[in-house]
Amino acid sequence: MTLTSFQHILRRATRSIWENLYLTAVSASVIGASLILLGLYSLIQNNLSTVIDSWNKDVHVSVYFADDVDDTRRFELRDQIQNMNEVVKVRYVTEADAKQWMLEEVSGINATLSELGDNILPASLEITLDAQMAHPKRIEEFATRIDSPDFAATDYGVEWVDKFNAFLRIFQVLGTFVGLLIIVAAMFLVTNTVHLVIYNRRNEIEIAKLVGATRSFIILPFLIEGAIQGLIGALGALTGLWIIHQTLVNQLQQTETLKMFTQLDFISPGQQVILILIGLSLGLGAALIATVRFLRKVG
Repeated sequence: MTLTSFQHILRRATRSIWENLYLTAVSASVIGASLILLGLYSLIQNNLSTVIDSWNKDVHVSVYFADDVDDTRRFELRDQIQNMNEVVKVRYVTEADAKQWMLEEVSGINATLSELGDNILPASLEITLDAQMAHPKRIEEFATRIDSPDFAATDYGVEWVDKFNAFLRIFQVLGTFVGLLIIVAAMFLVTNTVHLVIYNRRNEIEIAKLVGATRSFIILPFLIEGAIQGLIGALGALTGLWIIHQTLVNQLQQTETLKMFTQLDFISPGQQVILILIGLSLGLGAALIATVRFLRKVG
């Protein structure tokens, strides 16, 4: 293809975009809306995975002392546990420390604690384990090994994290399935929109065939249009996702109960590139399908 031919094809494509600006906007909007949905799925999945990873790396076991255990025995048990290989840190929490923590975390509980007495909350050891211990069975085995008559209770509620991991895996499978449905639906809608553009130019196409224009010469302008529509849709989707992301960050930073999401991350550069490529593919694929289908009809 000569430079002159390419310039002519590019002029035809840009002219068609301006002449069919409404249909071009519809196609780009459909692509953009589809990519926003895919991007939101990626945004949610990435941040859920980050939160789960942080929970898995921060493995805690709490053991609560019986009332009759004196300070000497408490420090002895603390040192024994601290020397275990899988233990990163052990923090001794006195009855006063536990009460102070409760007062800070639960508003309006001061009167209740005062009525119950100073030592209503037991002293405890807060044990931080190595990240490799982030599995319910391993933590249960550790809790069994440190079990002692000196401890009134042991708390290591990580089973729900394991269940949340299972939920995340199901979410990924469903997200992939829904994502494919979104792409197929977008392809169908954009293909039919492009077909309307081609139908509006049917006389021009028929004349071009009569004067000996090749199929590639006829198809290429529509492919360029499709690529431009896909690129506009992808860039619009990224802009929309960024606005949604910033809005969520601002809202969540003001919500005390959702402090763990205050560092909500945007989709990675690699995922942004993938969204742009998907947009281009949708535009090109829809234009190719619509053009080939029309040319088959007119012979």
